[in-house]
Amino acid sequence: MKYSKNNSSKKNNRLKNIALVLCMIPSMAVAQKDIIVFHNCENLFYPLNDSLTEDDEYTLEGKKHWTFKKYKTKLNELAKTYISIDKNNMPSIIGLSEIENNTVLNALTMDTPLRKVGYKYIHYSSNDIRGIDVALIYNPKRFSVQESKVITAPIQKEEDRTRDVLYVKGKLGEMLVNIYVVHAPSRREKNIKKHLRQEIFSLVYSHIDSLMTKGEKNFIVMGDMNDNPWDETIKDGFKTKAHANNPNPLLINLMQENKGKTGSYVYNGEYLSFDQFLVSESIKEKIVFNDNFNESFIFKPDFLIDKNNKSHLDVPFSTYKGMHYQGGISDHFPIIMMIKE
Repeated sequence: MKYSKNNSSKKNNRLKNIALVLCMIPSMAVAQKDIIVFHNCENLFYPLNDSLTEDDEYTLEGKKHWTFKKYKTKLNELAKTYISIDKNNMPSIIGLSEIENNTVLNALTMDTPLRKVGYKYIHYSSNDIRGIDVALIYNPKRFSVQESKVITAPIQKEEDRTRDVLYVKGKLGEMLVNIYVVHAPSRREKNIKKHLRQEIFSLVYSHIDSLMTKGEKNFIVMGDMNDNPWDETIKDGFKTKAHANNPNPLLINLMQENKGKTGSYVYNGEYLSFDQFLVSESIKEKIVFNDNFNESFIFKPDFLIDKNNKSHLDVPFSTYKGMHYQGGISDHFPIIMMIKE
């Protein structure tokens, strides 16, 4: 069949128009999505002793026989965890707790497959008795830091020395965001540090409240709170409970609906949601979901689950079970969320 010159010209124009539309689709349909992670990575210690802290258990000569081989295995397994969240989109921000120092952060970002991303990190040494801190790892291509500092709890007794809260302000893409990384005091010794936890939560809330009065609106609080979202310490400290005097709380706890369903930590055969994201409404509106990013905000693929545990619950595959080394990643599942620009 022969085509006239006119028909051929029309066909070429149609093809050009289709090609133009196809070229435009990615820019119209694919918005940048940023993955945010928090993970209590269970005692990421460098194997040599620090004489200023009580880190002896995780040294070459310590009770747990923490070797360089075990240390390097843990680093690579942590890297594998963060890479596997979304193989097409590496996390923009990773908040960590239970890390010892800059040495382990440098090894995690430079001596594992994470080095390909070019991650940077922010860390301040705190006065924690065991020498464990919080930190923020970030992709400088997505997050530019403007300010960072620590928020320190008022400690009355030497034995109450604990982790500082890390505060970081910066631009995630084009969005200015305020981030807090928390690792609250534990529930050990019959929960005697409950009041201290609430003090820390109140300090963070006061800082957020003061910034909101200055016009800031984007906030992300992440951490191991050692309390559940429905516990009074959380509700009172972060003022997440709506009532007549507080009809629109500044912060929304994304783990509020996990009660009785799931958790990032298991203790005595029960799920606990100690690991939490609390966000401002402006951040909540940007959250998107897919197969990994579901409404529990907990990331637990098969390799993070303890296959030998007899519980009916999904138990995190920990590095140690008591004094026994089992080579797992952490006794906490990471929590994750994805937000769009």
